[in-house]
Amino acid sequence: MSLVAWSVGGVCFGLGLAAALMARARVATFPTFALPLVWLLALTAFGLTLPAEPAPYFQAGGALGWGVLTASGLWLMGAFVGSRLHYEWLGALLPLAAPALALMLVRDNLLPALWGVGIATGLMWVLLRGAWDLLEGVALSVLALSWTTGLAVYAGAPRWFGVCLAGAGVAAFGIATLLAQAGRTGWRVSYILLFGGFALTAVGYRLAGSDAPWLELVLLTLVAATLARGLSGSEVWSRYALLVWVGLLTAAFATMRGFGLAVCALMTALHALVMGRSASTRVAAHENALYTAGALLLVSVLGFRLFTLSYPLRAPRADLYLYFTLAAFLIALIGLGALALWWSSRGERSLLWRSMLAGFWATAAPLALTAIFTERAAAGWTAGALGAALSAYLYGNRLFHWLAPLSLLGLIILLPLGSIVATLADSPRTTRIGVAVGLTVALAITAAAIAWLDRRSETD
Repeated sequence: MSLVAWSVGGVCFGLGLAAALMARARVATFPTFALPLVWLLALTAFGLTLPAEPAPYFQAGGALGWGVLTASGLWLMGAFVGSRLHYEWLGALLPLAAPALALMLVRDNLLPALWGVGIATGLMWVLLRGAWDLLEGVALSVLALSWTTGLAVYAGAPRWFGVCLAGAGVAAFGIATLLAQAGRTGWRVSYILLFGGFALTAVGYRLAGSDAPWLELVLLTLVAATLARGLSGSEVWSRYALLVWVGLLTAAFATMRGFGLAVCALMTALHALVMGRSASTRVAAHENALYTAGALLLVSVLGFRLFTLSYPLRAPRADLYLYFTLAAFLIALIGLGALALWWSSRGERSLLWRSMLAGFWATAAPLALTAIFTERAAAGWTAGALGAALSAYLYGNRLFHWLAPLSLLGLIILLPLGSIVATLADSPRTTRIGVAVGLTVALAITAAAIAWLDRRSETD
């Protein structure tokens, strides 16, 4: 990696620290923003890439650490600008700039850098939960952009197409915000600007000589968003409107080795982001939840598609009928639901240690299961996590917004580390039993610590 890349990463992180300190000075109760823990975790993840052993991503000058460092700084700046200074379009632009910087500065190690951006996004989504109204939409858009750019490497598609789409989305967001300040509000303005920008991007690539079905993908997403908007008028029917996003997923999945799905996922995430600004769109809460659920569905499947391309499931590990996959599915479906219920028990004022424990187990559990049962467990966990989040949405449960980040954390961490922990599954049975025993002991210690801390909080 070049000196320029490291300099840009250091500057981004330094500005992020300054933004966190400014947020702390302006609002003393701003949740977890200025806590040294946020910086410490990002610096730790960065430092882990410096040793040459034991794994490919953890090597000298590792791009994964650069991605974590750079994206963490951009996230801190974006959340401060968006929530405290109320320049929400600029706040959304800053985290979305991380994949673009990776394309410009880390072209030779693009995938590890994008994995680092994803890790930083998951970290900030959990620790800054409740600090910014647009946090969900921005996080899903950053993940969709990162994974779309990564999938372009496998599909042989233009790597900058996702960045151009994201630029069109953020531009539409900014123009809609300016129009709202002039008194022109309503979902139609944002809707027309957003899909108009997507269509112009598709036409531009078409005129440049690309014969990929860009316009068809924009049309598919436009039809799905329109149908979802029509069904969202009733809070009951909006639950069934989730099938609209399933239809979009089915229609776009096989295009360009999955890159069509990536494009639709990115447009859906940007749509959820733009429509989530209720000040200019005047969209109801249950409609926003429908758009977020659709984006979560498509982004999750996109991440799993990237996972299967990165670590192909070969026989006999590809047999998804084995109980290892089912066990991981059920553990994720039930375990994440219970974890989110506990995490949300203190509401929006949930303590930092609750967020840390929830995030830790949402990432540690799939890694441990993959180490014991191979990649089959990763596949089962991903499906179970997505099922838990969508089930909460379908039943109108407030846990959906707590489950959304937890459902993606496992996939975020499995992309860079899945191949490393899966090697343990080929170890002797005693080694795998040791991993299972260690996981059980850690669970017991965590349960005891939770009981003690909760009792102490109630006493205080």
